[in-house]
Amino acid sequence: MKQYPEIQNSTGKDFREFDAYVFDKIDGSNLRFEWSRKRGWYKFGTRHRLFDQTDETFGCAIELFHTQLSENIKIVMDSFGKNKIGNVIVFCEFFGKNSFAGKHDPTDKKYLYLFDVAIDKKGLLGPKMFLKLFSDCQTPKFLGKRKWNKQFITDVRGNKISGVTFEGVVGKSGEGHNLIMSKAKTQVWIDKVKSLYATNIADKIINS
Repeated sequence: MKQYPEIQNSTGKDFREFDAYVFDKIDGSNLRFEWSRKRGWYKFGTRHRLFDQTDETFGCAIELFHTQLSENIKIVMDSFGKNKIGNVIVFCEFFGKNSFAGKHDPTDKKYLYLFDVAIDKKGLLGPKMFLKLFSDCQTPKFLGKRKWNKQFITDVRGNKISGVTFEGVVGKSGEGHNLIMSKAKTQVWIDKVKSLYATNIADKIINS
């Protein structure tokens, strides 16, 4: 099952400027749902492992997916024409009101927001096409097109970008195997992680 690619950090020697479609980065867990024409929605995973309905933390996400997203995604697939698509993997953020750094309160009402789609193993859809095709799905808020440069990263870090819920933002450009993605996080989120975890664990969470 295709894993979600690593998103480049907004700092360090690999930093690059680009014209970005910017989305709010929801603080939750990255989940995968795979569909094939022969088997329907048949495989479910976190970023690193598979799960089913019996999973204590993520099992409920399967029902959420079928209730909140699968029908709208099917409508989009059908719009390509009968039998035109053989395989789809969609990537969603699983979260509740008190979710933080991959931990979830079991008493919270949970939500599932679609944030990326890969069709027929051609790589992820570009942000422009994603917004066009999946406007009827719950997705992270689109914050507009911005120049992804160091001043913008500073503004994100200082929590000066309207529409950011807490963690930060993701910027995207291009499509498929040429897709560019980068992330930037707010200082208040970083400080909270550092206050709750040992340095080595905090650094891993911050860079995830």
